[in-house]
Amino acid sequence: MKIFLILVLMMVSSGLGIAHAQDDPISPPTLDDFLSGADFWSPELSPSGRYVSGVVRRDDDSFLVTLDLDMAESQPQLRRMGDVYLNWVEWVTDDRMLLSVTGFINARNGRWMSRAELEDLGKRDWPLPFTRLLATDRDGSNAVAMFAEDRKMARNFGLSNVVSFLPQDPEHILMSARRSGDLDLYRLNVSDGTSERIAEGTDNTYAWYVDRDGEPAFRFNSNRRGTVIYIFAREDRANGKIKWRKIKTIRLKRNKTSEAATEFDPLFAGPTETTYYVAARPEGEDKTGVYLYDFEKDELVETIRTHPDVDIYNAIYNRESRELQGIVYYKDRLVLEIFDENVQRHIDGLDVFFGNSLNVRPVMSNKDGTRWLVRTVGPTDAGSYHIYDLESASSRYIASNVQSLSGKALGETQIVKFEARDGLSLSGYLTRPANADPEDTPPLIMMPHGGPEVRDVITFNYTAQILAARGYQVFQPNFRGSSGFGKAFADLGRGEWGGAMQTDVDDAFAHLVDTGFVDPNRACILGASYGGYVALTAAALTPDLYQCAVAIAAPTDLVAQVKWDGKQQGRQSETYKYWVEHIGDPRKDKDAMNAVSPAKMADRVTQPILLIHGKDDNVVPIKQSEIMAKALEKAGKPHSFIVLEDSAHSYRSDEDEHKEFEMILSFLAEHLPVDTNGEATKPAAP
Repeated sequence: MKIFLILVLMMVSSGLGIAHAQDDPISPPTLDDFLSGADFWSPELSPSGRYVSGVVRRDDDSFLVTLDLDMAESQPQLRRMGDVYLNWVEWVTDDRMLLSVTGFINARNGRWMSRAELEDLGKRDWPLPFTRLLATDRDGSNAVAMFAEDRKMARNFGLSNVVSFLPQDPEHILMSARRSGDLDLYRLNVSDGTSERIAEGTDNTYAWYVDRDGEPAFRFNSNRRGTVIYIFAREDRANGKIKWRKIKTIRLKRNKTSEAATEFDPLFAGPTETTYYVAARPEGEDKTGVYLYDFEKDELVETIRTHPDVDIYNAIYNRESRELQGIVYYKDRLVLEIFDENVQRHIDGLDVFFGNSLNVRPVMSNKDGTRWLVRTVGPTDAGSYHIYDLESASSRYIASNVQSLSGKALGETQIVKFEARDGLSLSGYLTRPANADPEDTPPLIMMPHGGPEVRDVITFNYTAQILAARGYQVFQPNFRGSSGFGKAFADLGRGEWGGAMQTDVDDAFAHLVDTGFVDPNRACILGASYGGYVALTAAALTPDLYQCAVAIAAPTDLVAQVKWDGKQQGRQSETYKYWVEHIGDPRKDKDAMNAVSPAKMADRVTQPILLIHGKDDNVVPIKQSEIMAKALEKAGKPHSFIVLEDSAHSYRSDEDEHKEFEMILSFLAEHLPVDTNGEATKPAAP
């Protein structure tokens, strides 16, 4: 404990003018505060650690910001990008950097469009975005575009995907780009932008990975909908040519933002030219861990780290030295295991400094590991960046991702452990309004996650915080079938749609009531995708449990949904087989699937329902909400159906995002009201 105290006493935090450091909370954020967008992103530390850079947004314009960390009185230097928008920045050396920028051309006449033209579009104007990668000196001089000499790349609208920086060859980078339809791998000169193709992909290739020497190691292909990936590993032939051997076929989760591990995920180049650090679950093992994989032998040759309780999905890696520095995983909060014991003590000290309540993660370090760029994120921090110096044990605040949320009252989140009715140990996270007293029982929003094979963790959750700011408390249960806790736990969800996965959520609600957190007569349930299915199923199977239900992009007719997946993917596809195993076979299990389909139980609904669906959803088609709305209308049940015209399953346009939350908050205010001050009301005395 003594080392922690010394570290905490030595740390200082000072804003640098990009955004203000965290103030004492004053009032809950408004919806506009939450949805205002990021003000600062893409922070990068230069190889030596002397400079930090990033992107700042001001009045819908983007600026490159750089700061000299070695000069105590240094002020951030901002550079406007003209008629293009800055997406991200990366350092190649301390003197040379890469900028990803997006501009627009007019599809009608092929001309470049200025900012003024974009703000005053005519009826016939059709702006098309295109992205390019520029290399410049630190002061903005000697700018050159990558692929500038390749005329065939001129109509490629996306040219900014860096596969690898080459510390041993700072004059070059590796990029993937489509040329004549195929995604190929190129080596580019950062001084003049010239390119050389070094490996060929196919039109189904979507990602490349290279070894520590910059040679192609893996090629990822996908099926048409991007739900299954096929991993090919390099095989060197005697004649010097490369052969690609398929080594894995993996079904992707529908929710790609999950914090849980996949079955096989390349992380970083290994210590030799044929090895890679991967997150993987070997045959017969329950948990995903980090391993050293030899792609020439196609085997895991060393176990780096596994955990008995949870999957390990990621690691920390020094891009400059090519050294694996530590392991990253979630229990409830983020856990960091750094191999260097001295660095681990510093990380532990930072955790104490930030109150043991935020996830503190090193984003990157300089080459010698003495200076770190650190990100904090948690229920009361939407994301902030700090520079930590190991030699002086000092922390320097840089900026917040979302300035409008700094200094606002955000809800704390606590872990709640409970048991399912069959004795299975489960947990979830309860977020309470910032101004709620300990004895308050604010109205509850039960919020099961989607997937269902994803999991919730303690972090900053926009939906939970938006609801908490309006006076609600929010519970996120990790029911059986969630991922992140090993294969066996995930497999407990097979065939349990509407069954044990559903009653786990019921049992979570009962536990919250029994422990006094929740008034049983003041609760609603809200979810998206599978979570929306849970909400609708609860409205039908336990109609007296909640006062209302909100279902976003929810499957409602399971037979129709699985049939649709079969038509989209083919009945022999990995995706279709997965859903048949987890939900049922429409040809054999129709009656059982109908028995747990909300649209088939609409007559059992007694409370108001809000349905929301993106018009362009290609994961759960909007037809599923249309079926539910029609069933509710036929049964004479109260409901509203909102179509988001410019949205897909996960994507939302800015306009649709505002519309969605405004409708949710209005619906809840009508059917689960809090008092006019937005504070939690207390239940009436019995």
